[in-house]
Amino acid sequence: MSTDFILTLDRLQAAVAGAAAIRLRQALEPAGGPGSKVFPPTHEGGQYAWETRRVDGQDVRCVLLDSVQSQANRCELALLDALRDGRLRLPLIEARFAEFSNLGAVSTLEAPHRIADAIFRDSTLDGVPFRDSVIGQAFIESTIRDANGLFRWCPTALVFGMWDSTGSVGGLGTKFARALSAEIIGYGAQAGVHTSSRIDPLGIKNIEIYVTPDEDWTTDAGAAKQGKSGPEKTKPSALNHSNIPPTLSVADDNYTSVKKGEPIRGGVTLDRAELCAVLSLPGLRKLRFPRADGTPDAARNAAARTVLAALALAALALQREQGGLDLRSRCLLIPAGLAAYELIAADGSVTPFTLDAEAACALFEAARLAAEAAGLEWPSQPVVLEPQPKLIALVRRSRAATGTGD
Repeated sequence: MSTDFILTLDRLQAAVAGAAAIRLRQALEPAGGPGSKVFPPTHEGGQYAWETRRVDGQDVRCVLLDSVQSQANRCELALLDALRDGRLRLPLIEARFAEFSNLGAVSTLEAPHRIADAIFRDSTLDGVPFRDSVIGQAFIESTIRDANGLFRWCPTALVFGMWDSTGSVGGLGTKFARALSAEIIGYGAQAGVHTSSRIDPLGIKNIEIYVTPDEDWTTDAGAAKQGKSGPEKTKPSALNHSNIPPTLSVADDNYTSVKKGEPIRGGVTLDRAELCAVLSLPGLRKLRFPRADGTPDAARNAAARTVLAALALAALALQREQGGLDLRSRCLLIPAGLAAYELIAADGSVTPFTLDAEAACALFEAARLAAEAAGLEWPSQPVVLEPQPKLIALVRRSRAATGTGD
């Protein structure tokens, strides 16, 4: 596959104007090599997300290794790192929690619902509730026919999608579809067994002990919390004392424990894994960016859409720059060879190209400057919000209840 094609700003502008998509399919493998386990994320009930997909005319058992939502978050964090390192410039809104030193600030590149997140809803800008501020109103009033407000204050919401489901109108709030979707799938997945054991160096036996009134424990029955049938009992094993004999859980055909009927979380082995990312260019072309008086402006539309396309490509390239995808404990995936991006034309023809993080950031900066010349400017400093007292109190009480403190 030839990758002599270089994605310049002119070519990206042309693609945004009339092409179908930009695609990336990156083959991945476990860092431990073929046959080594990886651990998928667990979902409701502790289950892995299993599904059957059609591949080359065959039914293939697959497992989700990283969801579209998770990949969006990882791309946003890669953008945030690049922003802090001075490699690119983006608008940013952040709520600063000065009272909690290990929390600091939460930005629109970190909050789950981006600018529509409840964290910002329950904060103020210069003493005004955020949604009542000029910036808040600009985002609330954004539509696909006039996305200027979101473009100026949170352009990533136009790339990764946004649904303002936490506002006063609930599910009827502003909604934008994702332009960039990415996920990681394991193909030919086979469930592993789950083992557990613990050798207690103190040699504590699994004897009865007692719960105290303050939910601690004691060996003294007289100091125990009294229940209806006498002192409330517990066991050392409930407190992570004593031995845990080696156990083995094996999955049946439904990927639950043969003995207990519970989901097995013993990791998986795979034939292969793949990151698939697709940037929808028709999705970007739905967005309009009229002038301040509402007059349509084709040049502004083209400039803004090109910035968003370049932003999506920079996010992917910055994530790939990390060398491997360390998704969670025991799930480090590494590239299996060099993969090219593919520009898919309106007629379905495919042109491959490569794009590293440095080139992607340079392309994004060129697109940003072109948009600025078209009147689409971004603020140079972050917008800082102050969490409302009730939000501070909620965080404080929640931490007290869970014993996490500061």
